[in-house]
Amino acid sequence: MSLQFILGKASDDHFSKVVDNLHKTSEDREIKSFYIVPNNVKFESELNTLKKLNAKNAATYAQNQVQVFSFSRLIWYFLNGEADYQLPQLSQTAINMIIYQIIEDHEEQLTIYHGEGKQAGFIQQIANQISELQQGNLSPDDLDPLAKSDANQINPELRSKLHDISLIYREFVQQTDGKYTYNGANFELLYKYLDKLPYQEISKMHFYFSNFEKFSAQQLQIVQLLIKRAHVVMDLTLDRKYDQAGPDENKFFYQSAKVYHYFYQYAKNNGAQIYTDQTATKRSINSELNQFEEYWIASNEVGKPIPAKIAQNDAIEILKTNNAFEELSQIAIKIRQLVATGKYRYRDFLVATRDLSQYQNIINPIFTMQQIPYFTDIQKHMDNHPLVELIDALFSIYRPNRAQNYSYDDVMRLLKTELLLPKKDEDHYLSLSQYRQDLALCENLVLKNGYTGSRWTQKEDWMYATITGDENELIDKNVEISKKINVIRHFIKDTLPPFYRKIKKAQTGREAALILYQFLTQNGVASQLKNWQNQATEAGNLQEAGQAEQVWNQFCSILDDYVTVLGDHEFVMDDFLELLKAGFVGASYSQIPSTLDQVAISETGRIQLPDKKITFVMGADDVNMPAKIDNHSLLNDSDRDQMDDFLANNQYMVDTSELQMVSEPYEDYLVFMTPSDKLYFSYNLGGNGDNNLRQISPYVDRIQKQFNLPIQQFKSQPHADSNEIERFLGSDRTTLNYLVQAALDGKKARQPLSPAWKTVKQQLENNPATEIRDLTNNLLGSLHYKNQPVDLRPEIVTNLYGNNLTTSISKLEEFYTDPYEYFLKYGLRLRERDEFEISPANTGQFYHEALDQLIKKVRKENIELTNLDNQAVHELVEEVTRKIIEADVNYQYEILKSSQRMEYITNQLIATVQQMAETLRNQFQISKMRPRATEISFGPGKKYKPLHFKVDDDKQVNVQGRIDRLDSINVNGIDYLGVVDYKSGNKKIDMSEIYDGTAMQMMTYMDAVLENVDLLADSGDARLAGALYMHIFNPILKPGDVNNWEEKVQIEDALLKKHKYNGLLVNDLDLLENVGENKISDVYPFKFKNDGTLAKGSGTISQSNLDNMLKHTEKLIQQAAKKIFAGKISLAPAEYEGNSLIQYSPYKPVMQFDPMLKENNYREIAKLSDEEIFERVRKELESHG
Repeated sequence: MSLQFILGKASDDHFSKVVDNLHKTSEDREIKSFYIVPNNVKFESELNTLKKLNAKNAATYAQNQVQVFSFSRLIWYFLNGEADYQLPQLSQTAINMIIYQIIEDHEEQLTIYHGEGKQAGFIQQIANQISELQQGNLSPDDLDPLAKSDANQINPELRSKLHDISLIYREFVQQTDGKYTYNGANFELLYKYLDKLPYQEISKMHFYFSNFEKFSAQQLQIVQLLIKRAHVVMDLTLDRKYDQAGPDENKFFYQSAKVYHYFYQYAKNNGAQIYTDQTATKRSINSELNQFEEYWIASNEVGKPIPAKIAQNDAIEILKTNNAFEELSQIAIKIRQLVATGKYRYRDFLVATRDLSQYQNIINPIFTMQQIPYFTDIQKHMDNHPLVELIDALFSIYRPNRAQNYSYDDVMRLLKTELLLPKKDEDHYLSLSQYRQDLALCENLVLKNGYTGSRWTQKEDWMYATITGDENELIDKNVEISKKINVIRHFIKDTLPPFYRKIKKAQTGREAALILYQFLTQNGVASQLKNWQNQATEAGNLQEAGQAEQVWNQFCSILDDYVTVLGDHEFVMDDFLELLKAGFVGASYSQIPSTLDQVAISETGRIQLPDKKITFVMGADDVNMPAKIDNHSLLNDSDRDQMDDFLANNQYMVDTSELQMVSEPYEDYLVFMTPSDKLYFSYNLGGNGDNNLRQISPYVDRIQKQFNLPIQQFKSQPHADSNEIERFLGSDRTTLNYLVQAALDGKKARQPLSPAWKTVKQQLENNPATEIRDLTNNLLGSLHYKNQPVDLRPEIVTNLYGNNLTTSISKLEEFYTDPYEYFLKYGLRLRERDEFEISPANTGQFYHEALDQLIKKVRKENIELTNLDNQAVHELVEEVTRKIIEADVNYQYEILKSSQRMEYITNQLIATVQQMAETLRNQFQISKMRPRATEISFGPGKKYKPLHFKVDDDKQVNVQGRIDRLDSINVNGIDYLGVVDYKSGNKKIDMSEIYDGTAMQMMTYMDAVLENVDLLADSGDARLAGALYMHIFNPILKPGDVNNWEEKVQIEDALLKKHKYNGLLVNDLDLLENVGENKISDVYPFKFKNDGTLAKGSGTISQSNLDNMLKHTEKLIQQAAKKIFAGKISLAPAEYEGNSLIQYSPYKPVMQFDPMLKENNYREIAKLSDEEIFERVRKELESHG
């Protein structure tokens, strides 16, 4: 019939010209007009068209005679009553499933893609490639000759690709032809329908195509048919006609010129009437933007003269920031300020960038904070929705043939979706807050004990137990916590195994789909999604509300597709899960703008309507503009170049990356010319987490030089003394954020706020909204905050500790190390979450228990350890340690039985205990000192009394503890009692730390021995021998440690020296001469000189000094208790010899101690000699009587 073009540059008003034509044709009631646009601008185009026609008093005609469609909607309009179109519609998910099954069935016939079917994303790649071939009018028959062509024409790799793709493609067509319909096949149906449409009907149809820069081969065929049988008006962004010769590839408008030439020649060759070209209406646009347009076209076209440089251009601005957050924040502030002028609405703005994913995580927080409504037309995929996570976790928790099921990660992934909730009664589910609390407690126990597998499904309930605290209080607490934990465990036990038993019995895909659907609906998943939808709707979040509904509909659709395509096939669980996940990966949420007045956020590669007043092109850096385009399809650029020579005129593939790169200036041009008033470019130096700094886009760099534009560098830190604060003024909250930063700057620089900032401060303090006023006062008040805790009130102290403080000496040592940490740990009882791991605390506990049980067994059974050889010692230790590990009550050692790796670690632990047992035997062979008792617990209500001190009239402190081992020796009728403490590290006694209070353990233990000496000694005359550390480890001997490695005695002597005690012995010659084997002891920390006196460095202390240090320790205990009862919780961590004693504290994030702050200072522990300390203590005791 006919063809006409509407031509004009991007700055022209193409839309008004199209509407003028629609208005004219609408006057003829017999004419039907179809306005066809790309899908992403269909909604906006329809609204604008009806609005404009209404302004021309043509609304009543337009509603009946004018339709605004995308190609997909056009197909529906004509085919919705056709029988072929009524066939089952294949979604992308269904297509993927068919292709998946084809690959499975023809695996052995595939060459280059053999074994690829299970690879993530491969099915989607094949589906995309077939779709591209269909859109390019390439059938399997077209591919076969290429696959069989000569090696000189097509390389072997491409032939193999085409062989496999053709095989899959052909099978796909055979399985779907006449049975299903889908997007790729619908174009062929539309073509046949329009071709058969009676002439008198189609000849009265007018089709207007706008905003298309290129067409697929399938779309091309439809347009060709319409040119022959109907009236076609083609609106193109083009500077002139190309009716005779085709365009040169170097032409700026090459793409649209190619479209013009193709359709013009087609119409001419097929006898269609060609009307004179129309010119697009001139748009009211800033003249400086017109100047920019002329420059941009000329500078990107070879041989075209470039206009002279212009002194300035106020219609273009360039912004530079340090990072993406600052960049988008400045754009948002600018938009808000421009709207505040009253000259603009939010719908007048477009924010575009090449790759929106670089900003996707900051768009919502920034625009929400600025209270700016926005809409992004980039599709959001469903694959991260909790429902998808739930299904994935559900099928990951249990597999019939897997050795270990119900792993921590899988179970928690399922539970934390919050889509499956336990019921508190028959009709009601557990509240979300209660569920979260129960789940947190359950997770703590699972992490602590490493529960997996059958532990989740066992009949016996789990028991929560803790070691520390008041036993009577913890019994009730543990029962209550255990109940909460078992709510979750029972829910898993009662809900999942029945599902797994059913799904395991499923024979076909249909049965499995039904089982899964019933499981989710019967357990309230659909109801929970409905609740989410209702909550989001009530909160006004329509996008989120729609997502909850759409994801469930998508799930149902996937199941329907699965049943339709694979319902009668054998059910394979792995394949089922992969197909479900693939269905969500390819699915996106449909998005409809929630309001007509909102900022549009999009990508520069997408079609944009030129109806904005201001456009921000962000990310205008050397990485994104021009974009670096990569081809990730199965047929790469080289493949496409080879195939191009064999394609017919009506066949073509998607352009190569190189050709797409060539068109980048034109693609960007379409976005550059969307505004009528102003164009902003912005870029940031840091990208979005890159290490390398980015530079300005070469495009923008050229523009900047042409128009002599200043680059506005945004300074992210506001200064207190600046009056130029416009760029920091946005919404109340963001302005307050910058005000606080400015005030902090003023505080550091000791400068008052500038008049401008004072005005802002006053306005925020008097804001009509109470929330903003309160927030302003709180945040500004925080500037005067000091990170120094205040003393606790007496009633709080009483609630925390009571009047009778029962504590251990290690806790009091921690008080001296840092009073605030003591408060956090023992006042508030904060502690790290236990995890299922072998920690230093676990190994230390194991060593203590093993040595305790070993010595008790030796004493009980009268075993003479000194007479045992190494083999007998090892067997004895093996018996003791295995009994400890296997005991049911020792749940803390469950980890040692959890894996082969843990079995290896267990053997290492036992080997260390065996080495220590050998050491004890060798020490006993030399020394007469023998263990009298082990694990001596002293404290209130125990056999051995605590150390008791009265603090005030109504307050007292009891120190309890446990001594690892008490050794004794009787010399001349006197019992000498020595404390032995096991340490995993090489601990030494340091008098400076004892004097300070950070290392009082050994003095306290000796004091406790004296307090209970009547129970611990045999004779009436008993004295302290001292206190020693025994290093628990399995030493590695070095070459210099042994002279002759073949001599067993030398090796044992070397090992004995490695385990020499550290600590203090009382300087009593009777004692020392009887415990030592010779002048230089290999067991104890002392040695005699030739004259019989002790050598320097011997670990001995006089009786009087020891007595004084014991009294000093008692004084430290009383002083600590007094401060605790007084509520002293100062943040004053101790530092000794340059090392912070809280360096490895887990409470550092809570304390926020920062030595750079004026109020945060370490408490230095003075390093003094032993003699200095003894003298100080003596004088202090004398001065206090």
